Amino acid sequence: MPDTEQPPYRKKKDDAFWTVLLITLLLLALVGAGIFFFTRTQHKTEQPPAQKTGSIITNDTASRPHPDQSDSRQTTTATPSQEVPILPPHQEVVKPGGPGTTPMVKAEEPAETCARLAGCIHDFFARIDQRDYIRSFELHKPSQAYFIALAGKLLDNPPVVSRESDDLYTMLKNMAHFFRVIGQNNILLIKTILDRERDRIEDVATALYSWTAMDICENDQFKFNAPLNKLYEYAGFFLNTMGGKSYLFRRDSRFRLLINYYAILIIDRANSKGMNKYGIDISPIIPRLIQEIESTNQLIYKENYLDHLYDLREKYQ
Repeated sequence: MPDTEQPPYRKKKDDAFWTVLLITLLLLALVGAGIFFFTRTQHKTEQPPAQKTGSIITNDTASRPHPDQSDSRQTTTATPSQEVPILPPHQEVVKPGGPGTTPMVKAEEPAETCARLAGCIHDFFARIDQRDYIRSFELHKPSQAYFIALAGKLLDNPPVVSRESDDLYTMLKNMAHFFRVIGQNNILLIKTILDRERDRIEDVATALYSWTAMDICENDQFKFNAPLNKLYEYAGFFLNTMGGKSYLFRRDSRFRLLINYYAILIIDRANSKGMNKYGIDISPIIPRLIQEIESTNQLIYKENYLDHLYDLREKYQ
């Protein structure tokens, strides 16, 4: 008999050995996996909940988007703080008890509201004064004073809102309105700021709209007056003229949505005060803007805008 051939009892013993070894390794693997998943689950449950700071819920995964992540940012809804009341974009600041008043979590005197809004706007301009890109425009004065003068020039030279299409010359003037009034360099300046300060534009827009809606604000940090009747001209321009619509469609979609949103709020205020002299009907405009905002991911306070637009849609049905 050859030396390599093993007796039958030896083969059975080897088979039993390998079977026991395989079962033992499987048991060890199962025990290790159980320990791993148990400790991982326990670690997750022991993490502290997200804390609310101001108006934004924050933790490691829900912080405010970085400017470089503007194309993929998730929408965030601002909510009033229990200690420092904020004004979400869908709330209108007016005299206590006046039309459009929205209750706040904590009562705030008009002077305090004005000071808070002025501080927000002033801090924004102070910030961009330190940026390299703004220095290249050689404004020769603080950016806040420069833009207040620029806004005053625009308010004093409104576009044509009524009967724009009566003649081609008027329509062409409207299409070139901003170029004619403030010039190409200032248009480039505004576009640059909108691009470089994307992470703060919505906050500043909220503060600016709220400031104009107060009608009573006086503060040394920000001296600017924009009467409703002058804002109404521009709201009508953007919502109701070929020149205004064509201008917005040449702009970034995020900027266009914000302009249309605040233009609707201004027309609504004009309606409440009997100042809609052109009879601009926003009832068909509101649903279209709702659809556009619902389909975008470019707005930080998307849910706030939609909440107010839903209310306005019911109001104008």
